[in-house]
Amino acid sequence: MTFLKFTNLRAYRIRTIGLVCLFLVLWFGALEYRDLFHPDEGRYAEIPREMVSSSDWITPHLNDLKYFEKPVLQYWITAVAYRLLAEDEWTARLWPAVSGFLTLILVYFTGRRLAGVRAGLAAAAILASTFQFFLFSQVLTLDMGLTFFLTLALSSFLASQDTRCDPSQRRIWGILTWAAMALAVLSKGLVGVVLPGIVLLAYLVIERDWKLLGRLSLIRGGLVFLVIVLPWFVVVQLRNPEFFQFFFLREHFARFALNEHHRTGAWYYFIAVLLVGSLPWTFGYLNAFLNSWRSNSSNRFEINSGRLLVLWVGVITAFYSLSASKLPGYVLPVFPALALLLGSRLQHEEFRLSSRDLIGMGVSGAVIAIGAPFVAHIPKFAGDADLIVAYVPWAIAGGVTLIVIACVGWMLLRRRHVLVLPVLALGSLLAFQLLVSGTQSIATLFSSEDLVEVAQEKNGAFSSRVPFYSVGMYDQTLPLHIGRSLILAAYQGELAMGIGQKPERAIQTMEEFREQWLAQSQAYAIITHTRFVEEKNLGTPMFVLAANRKALIIARRSIPMPLQIPPLPTM
Repeated sequence: MTFLKFTNLRAYRIRTIGLVCLFLVLWFGALEYRDLFHPDEGRYAEIPREMVSSSDWITPHLNDLKYFEKPVLQYWITAVAYRLLAEDEWTARLWPAVSGFLTLILVYFTGRRLAGVRAGLAAAAILASTFQFFLFSQVLTLDMGLTFFLTLALSSFLASQDTRCDPSQRRIWGILTWAAMALAVLSKGLVGVVLPGIVLLAYLVIERDWKLLGRLSLIRGGLVFLVIVLPWFVVVQLRNPEFFQFFFLREHFARFALNEHHRTGAWYYFIAVLLVGSLPWTFGYLNAFLNSWRSNSSNRFEINSGRLLVLWVGVITAFYSLSASKLPGYVLPVFPALALLLGSRLQHEEFRLSSRDLIGMGVSGAVIAIGAPFVAHIPKFAGDADLIVAYVPWAIAGGVTLIVIACVGWMLLRRRHVLVLPVLALGSLLAFQLLVSGTQSIATLFSSEDLVEVAQEKNGAFSSRVPFYSVGMYDQTLPLHIGRSLILAAYQGELAMGIGQKPERAIQTMEEFREQWLAQSQAYAIITHTRFVEEKNLGTPMFVLAANRKALIIARRSIPMPLQIPPLPTM
């Protein structure tokens, strides 16, 4: 009997280790595989590179121009990764992947505190295999870092309301809540404290639990918050008097109220994002959200944790729905709360997943696998049909994986097998990784890495002493690959504020560019096809080093083996 117990325990440990290793491979294994995409990935990879290069860890720069759209914390983290490891795709994407992984750990421990070990495991597994959460752990944006710190604030606050903890522990958890909000502010701005504040205010008004105010560690926590937040904001303002107006007034209040960034959407925009982003758990999330208001996962808490989580989801979604600027990543912080709600319900129902989730998974897979081949025939994508066709096998593989996993999950669910949730989670992760990794087949539409490689194969490395212009465009991915900033010509975009502070880094008109170009004995430029044709018609000497359907890299002088220019893409 003892031998059988030992054998079963050993088999359980081997199985668990195998599942964990497979998860880690799926989560971290493909960070290097894909090129960085324009604009976000290029931008958030380049700013830390310039931070390391200039040794200026206070004022963020993009293309050697001041850039105040976002705070500095993620830039610091990525810059440290560059210093310790290397400047590469995987180190640029490392913090989103790590912060997503840390969020899963937080969700496990919080779910365990709320409802038990099974709830924690279920919540973490479901969150890891949620499409939008996984996607944003694999791409370089600021959303996953913000989500981690907001989830840390939520988890710490719930722990501070747990009556099983002694008063000193609860005070520590309360202070950690404030520290997490401070780090969230340093990650993406005032939403790091505004969102938790609005959720808590809504809870206080609805529950009328005014005693909660006395349990918030307002004085100590507020001091910790200020100690963490103020130093960088004060120093950057002292060095850059224009910071306050741009960062707070323009990038927070104006962005929320005005459509300056042309990112509008209907009132139901984020509802649609959540329904699609929740795959394959859409039905489970929806059911948990609609049925958790009247239930409380535990009476050990001095608050109704279920209602707080529902408010977290509803208030954050409503807040961003009112904004004039909308992007899918804004609602990423609601997914940990949704996973906690669903995990708590599965705890009470002994992991009885709904067959509707499996149907949704299978139907989604079928839509992807069957619909992918037809995308290339849509007139809008006709000019890039060959790239779309190259992506089709990846899409079919991802869709078929979802179908197969749904069928396997159905059989395991009927038998109430203990592995049903791990199998569904890992299978979904595999399918989503195929869909994400396959985007490398369309990388030439969003990345300049291929241009740089071809140009350097023919012409050698770009000399840092030779001017490099960016004409009528700014490819966010180019500076990281060539290790230097560009001279902007006839372009401003989001760099307008920085150009205003440093006008010598930009050329206002094509006439001025042409004068400088002709005055150089040697120079490089990246230029759009349209601008290239215009300049060739004017007789401007330009020799092509590399070209794709997005842009060309040209030189002032000829090279031994000039490349043939590919035909212009059809518009």
